[in-house]
Amino acid sequence: MKDATIMLRVTTEQKLAIKRMARKQGMTITEFMLFNMMKSISKSELSEINGDIDLNLESKE
Repeated sequence: MKDATIMLRVTTEQKLAIKRMARKQGMTITEFMLFNMMKSISKSELSEINGDIDLNLESKE
């Protein structure tokens, strides 16, 4: 069961672009954003495994 919410603040122009792209894919905005976030996470995880990028977001002070 999905019970978590993520809110994202965007400009009106960004929202319209996201809506347009989602429609082209036959998805709702929520489906489109979730699909693309999960795709990005997957790519980042693969890059981390391959040693391409550092995903450690902790402060390095």
